[in-house]
Amino acid sequence: MSSSPLTAPQLRALFDILVHYETYSEVEFFKRPEAIDHYGYPFTANAKSGGKPANIKSSTPLLQLLLTRLLLPIPGLRDLSSDFWNVKFRGIMLRLCEADLSESYDKGTLGSRKRLATAASVIHAAITRGLLAGVSQGGESTLRSHYDSRTAEGVTDAYHASIYQLVYGDLVDDLFNYATKTGNLDDYSPAVRAAVDYGIIHIATLLHCIFSLSAEGPYLLKLLENSNSLIPYSVLGQTLRIGNAASMMNGLIRLILAKVSVGAVTNWLGLTQNAPDGMNLLQRIISLTLEWDSSDFRKAVEKIKKEKDRASDECFAAIDRHVQSDRSQHDSIREASKTQRQSIVIAILGSADKQLPDKLTDSQHSQLLEYYSAQLAIRDREMIVDALCRQSPDFTTSVLKEGLAVFDPMIRVIHQNVDLRKHLGSLQKLLADLIKTSKPKQSNSGSKQQDTGSLPPSVDDYVDLLRRNRYMLFEYLHDVAKGCPELRETWRAWAKHAVKAFRHDAKYTDVSRFKEASDASEPKAQDLSAGSMDIDLQRLFDRIPAVARNSALAEIDAHAKYLRKLEKISAERMQRILDGSAGGGPGANGMSGPGMYLAQWQSLLDNTIITPESKQGPLRRGKNVKSLKASGKTEAVTTNESRDPTVILPEEEKSLLEAPDVTTVITHLGPQFKNLVAEKSCQGLES
Repeated sequence: MSSSPLTAPQLRALFDILVHYETYSEVEFFKRPEAIDHYGYPFTANAKSGGKPANIKSSTPLLQLLLTRLLLPIPGLRDLSSDFWNVKFRGIMLRLCEADLSESYDKGTLGSRKRLATAASVIHAAITRGLLAGVSQGGESTLRSHYDSRTAEGVTDAYHASIYQLVYGDLVDDLFNYATKTGNLDDYSPAVRAAVDYGIIHIATLLHCIFSLSAEGPYLLKLLENSNSLIPYSVLGQTLRIGNAASMMNGLIRLILAKVSVGAVTNWLGLTQNAPDGMNLLQRIISLTLEWDSSDFRKAVEKIKKEKDRASDECFAAIDRHVQSDRSQHDSIREASKTQRQSIVIAILGSADKQLPDKLTDSQHSQLLEYYSAQLAIRDREMIVDALCRQSPDFTTSVLKEGLAVFDPMIRVIHQNVDLRKHLGSLQKLLADLIKTSKPKQSNSGSKQQDTGSLPPSVDDYVDLLRRNRYMLFEYLHDVAKGCPELRETWRAWAKHAVKAFRHDAKYTDVSRFKEASDASEPKAQDLSAGSMDIDLQRLFDRIPAVARNSALAEIDAHAKYLRKLEKISAERMQRILDGSAGGGPGANGMSGPGMYLAQWQSLLDNTIITPESKQGPLRRGKNVKSLKASGKTEAVTTNESRDPTVILPEEEKSLLEAPDVTTVITHLGPQFKNLVAEKSCQGLES
């Protein structure tokens, strides 16, 4: 039985629900080793067809869509062999999946991988929505229109006008031509300048959330600082001084890929086969950074073991054995903990000896939770280093070697015509500036108290960082566009191909649906429905059983209302930044920036299931532990500048809108939507 047609806001809300759910479910699926084998092309290319795309439906269709539509056609990447994807890259992914890295549930807090994975998921979802729905042709506007760069509405309208002209107009050609003439790209037009500012504010907001608002921020900053200190900028600069392009590339390859160890020598002499032959530069950076990191967790472990009134040696031994057990054991204990509403530590001890949990005091239980978390962190880092740096065959080095080989012609052309040392210095300066900006500053409140405390960086600090450094990217683009005309045309062709993937097919949309979405005579692009997905989504909705349709419709309406509120909040935050008020006082320094994806990101984190805090009790959610760091990370970043993350969470973060429950929609349409996208992804490969 056909239902009443969904309105434009309803279609948009339904589309947002399904993409958001499917994107993160695919990320979750990649915890399993079998995920890469069910990915489809390019990881399972049909050998009989000479490595051409196999018409196999992917189990992760949105990830496949992003890779095949935008990334694989990139110059250089498109020249990689089929073995690069279905042997070398696939081998790395398999090793990481088989490592069985820990989950936030086990560690009792939201880890760095969880935060970064969820952030990547919502950004991927935003791009995927564009690929599936397309940029609407409704509400055409030109870059010559007047846009007030002092208002959130003006900046947002300029951004949408620029996107429209990129996809349907000649802005790609115009920007490439303009980059050939000058390095001041945002001077092309007031609209482009405002659009660039729109992008800067959103990127600054993301950086602010990662390094400032997140409890993991100081830890991630420490990792970045340690990694940056290991990059041999001076040696790279000396290598780039070599005038001959071939000699320079040979030196660069030797610097990045050279391995010097006993294993490498004995393998070369034929005395051994597949012996560990050392690490290349990238592997050494990864290894040293994570080993330094592990040392802090080992200190935390030793500290716990030396505490008075600690748990028995049998308890520590049981946890140690469980940490080193296989995936099936980890999964079964985790499931038992969830089902029986007991902490993960109690489930572990109970599986080893049913009497061990009875002997624990509450304080000893808390110690063991920290101990388990620290031991998991040590194991995670050892497994990552093992997968990327120590296993044979060395897929990491093979990937780097083939990657450098396909980009070799481009690098040589750029080296002959552009001073790469200048841009290497710019990169070094940018990273140093980012690290400096991300560190808390002493508050200047004028108080005579001895400890005035410190303030985290505000969104404005990151906006200023990107604004003062954007010239570096513009200068690089200008130097390459001017000095390397053939390369410029190669990338121009890719850019024009890429934006076509975002074109909207009007035949799939009933324009009459738009009218109620906007009071304006012509709707704005951001007011439209699901674009090219309108008809498909209506068909999916019509398949919902009649008994569940009203509940699903109520959930869609609630989500549409939720999206409207998020848009309003996002606009208000952008206006505050444009007014220069985000950093205006102590209470404003933690203020969030704009972006509806922030709420979706926070929703994923808030709904993450976490082990109970007590021996027996209710499961916690991410929102209950958002301010906690794992034992070991606290010691790693404790300085005179450290701060309690609960202090910097602004009131607007604490009262952030909760996403409505959409269980009925997901239950009835989630699998059907996944199958629909898988079909579209296959069609894209065939074409």
